[in-house]
Amino acid sequence: LARAGAAAGVGVSTDGDDTVADRVPRSSASEVRSVAEIKDILGWSRYQWRLFAITGLCIMAESIEVSLLSFLTSEGKREWGLSSAMANNIAGAVFVGEIVGCVAFGLFADWRGRKPAFALGIVIVTAFALASCFSRNVYELIFARFGVGVGIGGFSVPYDLLCEFCPNASRGTVMMSLWMFFALGSLLVVQVASVMLESQGWRWLCAYSAIPPALSVIGLFWVDESPNWLAVKGRREEAEAILLKAAKMNKVDLGPLELEHVDTGHLDVSILFTGSATATTMCIWIMSFAQCFCYYGIVLFLPHAMEVLTGQSLEIPSLGSSSPANKYPYWALTVSCSGEVIANVIALLVINSYPRGKLASFFFFGFAVTFPLIVSGVVDSVMVASAMLARLCAANAGNITWLATPEAYPTQVRATGHSWGNLLARSGALCATYWGARDDTTVVAIGFSTMAIIASTAAYHLPSGVMPGSNPRELLTKAGERVKINKPNQTP
Repeated sequence: LARAGAAAGVGVSTDGDDTVADRVPRSSASEVRSVAEIKDILGWSRYQWRLFAITGLCIMAESIEVSLLSFLTSEGKREWGLSSAMANNIAGAVFVGEIVGCVAFGLFADWRGRKPAFALGIVIVTAFALASCFSRNVYELIFARFGVGVGIGGFSVPYDLLCEFCPNASRGTVMMSLWMFFALGSLLVVQVASVMLESQGWRWLCAYSAIPPALSVIGLFWVDESPNWLAVKGRREEAEAILLKAAKMNKVDLGPLELEHVDTGHLDVSILFTGSATATTMCIWIMSFAQCFCYYGIVLFLPHAMEVLTGQSLEIPSLGSSSPANKYPYWALTVSCSGEVIANVIALLVINSYPRGKLASFFFFGFAVTFPLIVSGVVDSVMVASAMLARLCAANAGNITWLATPEAYPTQVRATGHSWGNLLARSGALCATYWGARDDTTVVAIGFSTMAIIASTAAYHLPSGVMPGSNPRELLTKAGERVKINKPNQTP
């Protein structure tokens, strides 16, 4: 293929997921093909839909466990008479756990495989989510929520696994669609709480919230290892067996299958900071920090927007209040979560039309423009509309950053690169909590907008990823490999 391309004046790049070492078949009856090529032949059918559903349950579980925090902190404060600082430790324990999980799970996934890391993360979340139901005091609850956070810190691995199973041309659409589960999870926990929290209490709410991760645990029986990772580790026969299994389920005839040899790659984190990868990593880290910093910034301010619109306080009643014990602003929370569904639809419409970095840059800049309007004294309708637009921009900037991160790195460090980027994101969430608590709202707005502008600049300069199809404008061969068109003054 490379020789044919050279003869025609077209250069074929094989630097997709892995570097080709040779294409010598084991037998004359076998056609040597790359994993990227076979993924495109398999298309999107029953096998991929099943993995999509299982991964989606993980994304939903993350959303549910995070949304659950507002209820747990308030209910724990009410039941045990906690101070605000101690109640906030319940939520803080989750974020600290996530940081620990982000550091460890990426390394583990690149070392031992995607499936073991997937399994360990979801089992930890399920176990500690259920343990939360039996907490006898705040210290046991804090420990349980820390464990949940550790498991959530590994949820970038299921995302990466699905990313490596997607056909190259449709990866953007698939991975953006996955965030519908996140919005659904946020809506679900609010609706369940509105129905049963007053009558059954927060322990049962924790139990119901553990159902999605528990279903993911059951789904592990149908999850296979990543063929990309197996091929890079020199385990081609295992990769071939999984691809043949997927072909059988999708009713696709691959014929005699033989994967091409690829250079064996081992976990080496220095790859993230070598050559051109250094600029990529810096851009990814800035975008990752900013996406959670901005997202949680608008989440903190959105209740204020709702208060202005309705003229009613949306604060949750405190211990000893004469207000009804569980009068939560369910309608406001529902409206807030529904906005992310709109964001996901918009992302689906544009993700295959523009480069990832340029899209993320647009949404970061959109946040920088709309966020200051929330505190600038504009009329109420404009303020509320700006708040919703700011959340839409923050959500899409974050979702696109999650897609661009695994696409940016080769297989042997993909999970580590994504997990460590996610570590910066969780740090951004922590910083947003403290920055958003400042009394001077003008300074707060300047800080959030400045960070968004910095991220917009970094995203604009983000290089294209190494996975084929990372840039919707690039041409791909039938083998799922990049085609580089030589300029007229270049020698073929």
